[in-house]
Amino acid sequence: MSRLIQPTRFGLPSLFVSLWFPALLLIAFILLVAFAVSGSSTGVYWSYFGTGQDPSLLLGEPRPIRSDEWLVQSSWVASQYQQGFGVFNQTLPGGMDATVQNDLPTMDWSSIFRPHLLGLLALPFDQGMAVRWWLPAFVMVGACYSFAVSLLPKHPLSAALLSGALFLTPVIQWWFLPTTIWPVALAFLGMTGTVWMLRHPALWVRVGWAAAIAYVAVATAMSIYAPFIVPAALVVVFFLIGFSLSEARSQSVSFQTVLLRLLPLIAAGLGAGAVLSIWIVTRIETIQALLGTVYPGQRFEKTGTVGFEGLIGLMGGPFDQALLNQGVNGLGANQSEASSVLMIALFMVIPLVWLITQQWSESRVVDWLAVSIVTCTMVILAFMFLPGWDSLAHVMFLDRSSASRMRLGLAILGIVAIVVTSERLQSARVRILPWSVSWVASGAVILSVVVPWAYLRTAAPDTIALSPSWKIATLLLMICVVLFTRARLLAGSAAFLLAASIIGLGVNPLYVGVFRLNETAVGTAVQEIDLREPGTWVGIGSVVPTAVLVQAGVEAMNGVQTYPPEEMWDEIDPSGKYEGVWNRLANVGWEPGVGEPSVSTPVRDQIRITFDSCSSFGQKHVDYVLTDVPLDQECAVLIDDFTEGPSQHFIYRVTPG
Repeated sequence: MSRLIQPTRFGLPSLFVSLWFPALLLIAFILLVAFAVSGSSTGVYWSYFGTGQDPSLLLGEPRPIRSDEWLVQSSWVASQYQQGFGVFNQTLPGGMDATVQNDLPTMDWSSIFRPHLLGLLALPFDQGMAVRWWLPAFVMVGACYSFAVSLLPKHPLSAALLSGALFLTPVIQWWFLPTTIWPVALAFLGMTGTVWMLRHPALWVRVGWAAAIAYVAVATAMSIYAPFIVPAALVVVFFLIGFSLSEARSQSVSFQTVLLRLLPLIAAGLGAGAVLSIWIVTRIETIQALLGTVYPGQRFEKTGTVGFEGLIGLMGGPFDQALLNQGVNGLGANQSEASSVLMIALFMVIPLVWLITQQWSESRVVDWLAVSIVTCTMVILAFMFLPGWDSLAHVMFLDRSSASRMRLGLAILGIVAIVVTSERLQSARVRILPWSVSWVASGAVILSVVVPWAYLRTAAPDTIALSPSWKIATLLLMICVVLFTRARLLAGSAAFLLAASIIGLGVNPLYVGVFRLNETAVGTAVQEIDLREPGTWVGIGSVVPTAVLVQAGVEAMNGVQTYPPEEMWDEIDPSGKYEGVWNRLANVGWEPGVGEPSVSTPVRDQIRITFDSCSSFGQKHVDYVLTDVPLDQECAVLIDDFTEGPSQHFIYRVTPG
């Protein structure tokens, strides 16, 4: 084993170290896809249509709060499947570009750069959805492992444990979507590639890493979800600068030589930019429509928006176990918004600062990589808590993110800080840290937990009660910080993984396939009716009628619009009276009313419209109504009703009064 893990002459991991863990990930990925197992929460629909135990649920429980996954994106993917993966989805009248946002499979050239969607184009639906679920996550875990062993080539087991801890980070688990995970994967891939390009002399190695980074960069950028891309990119930029300066000094080469070694990365970046430019130009009208919405439009976040309660949510990582038990009081608005990180990035600033000052005092040499990590951590915290520098934040693109989404950057920085600190401590140039540094770092852990505990004890005692293992998580966090500062990487990594498991394991279930509404009685009936006499549908009531219509692939005025389809809104609001209400990314739903449609937005991502089957709009533009409550309107004639499990659904035909 000693020979197997021996680094190469360039200080990089051996072939065995580089491949054993990714090989295990690949085997696990193949098995999960083959058996169509994912972490989807589409099992939420079982509570509407089933009784007893859901036979597809293997472990855990579906999470209703993850509606972006089970209600929105899964429904649109099913709709695309029904419609044959067209570039324009024809559910909403006028159609909606399926290649921009919602992360949908299409027969468009851009799907080449969406590898997690290719399974849906080639495999059965359930296996394709499993590919969509697992591929970004396995790439992220593999990239994190590769980063760790690139700097610590003799510690493959520790790297695997750290990668598992990253995977179980609450902010990743509660926001588990390709649009969340690809930026993290790109960050670790970019940092790993930087290490290899600056240390390995072979051109083909540098070109290979540059190509991989560029490909994942395009996949990430095509999500157009800047709030998660920005913090990940910020970490990469700081690491690139710091590592380049450090390598130039340690290898005694000029900065021009460093730039020469990075030329493949620069060329790949230009190539990725060219691909994205073509993609943007070929769907510029869609992107302009999206940017022209009231929400999200060109939304910018101000600096220093996090107050005391936001601080509690940020530092409340050990209490995030409460989120598993439906507890969010004092931590955030809901489970996803409340999800945080174990603030290892902040605690590891203490040993990093000591290392920086010690190296400077001994040899007057700046440890640029350590400085860059500390600086990046401070920039993210400053964006959250320090107001008054909006102009600079705008130049740095920070205002394209938000305070809660910036937590993703701290999750990445935590792993980076652990790896860099451990690499410095195992270097012959650095002596062991004094115990005082370890005690100060562990004291910071205690302080970071005492503050939220003192607040929650009076403001939200139920949250503490719903997080019974918070003391264990805190103790493990203290232990791992001390171990990391004592150069005990393996034991520290194990403690960190255990702490992350307490608060992140079990967020998402293990589920066989996805719950397909097209296979319910009402879903089948909708498709059969529309096949006999095609028409336009409206869904009234809960979210279920909307999901049924979207998954059925019929023309319907329901569903999440990424931008307002012109034809549909010309029919609903021909005068443009409500344009300020409906010109947004939002879920469009209907409720019974009298007269012509009235449009309102109870929250910024929801649109509610009144429907009267006898109105001019109803008579002219609507043929069928699907509802889960009886509809008492003269111009709506019941043609079928269904009772499945605890739910009842009614299908009406719109007729003249």
